[in-house]
Amino acid sequence: MKIICLGDSLTEGLGIAKVNAWPAVLQNELSVEIINKGISGDTSTGMLSRFYHDVVLNNPSHVIICAGGNDLWWNVDLNYILSNIYSMVKQAIHNNIQPIIAIHPPIHLENINHKEVWEPINGFETFVLKAKELAERIEQMVEINQFNLIDFRIPFQHHQQLKTEFFEGTDGVHPNELGHIALAKQAYQTMKEI
Repeated sequence: MKIICLGDSLTEGLGIAKVNAWPAVLQNELSVEIINKGISGDTSTGMLSRFYHDVVLNNPSHVIICAGGNDLWWNVDLNYILSNIYSMVKQAIHNNIQPIIAIHPPIHLENINHKEVWEPINGFETFVLKAKELAERIEQMVEINQFNLIDFRIPFQHHQQLKTEFFEGTDGVHPNELGHIALAKQAYQTMKEI
């Protein structure tokens, strides 16, 4: 098994050492080769444009696609985001790579550091609403097409309350090391079942 993790700052591990980002933690759990292809600030369009180079040419058995967060920041239409994710999934399947779609965890609105974080184009409240809608649409896509899913929202919520300890010492958007451990555990649960 060889896994490529394709994504944005959440995958890259912005704000923490790369050895503590969830792909590295997952690699230690699974004892398989995992290549982190997260680029901070990247969009689903950027990931699609580099899919062949960053994924196909590395010949993995699996690819985890974690896209959409930065698209929402720029208020990109949901159908456009979904079409990019769908295209990456189909390219993976065409190249005999098993795709896994990931849903981003929530952000900690009350803990946003406005000096470090540029506000989304339509504001944080709209971003949160659209993130929820995107997650629901991804769930529909996954269910209809029988794709694999990692729902990174799950470990971040406890009885509908955000686990704020995952954001202590951060900008409120990117989780800390504890949050990345939780992300890796969630990914591990999915990978065990595949």
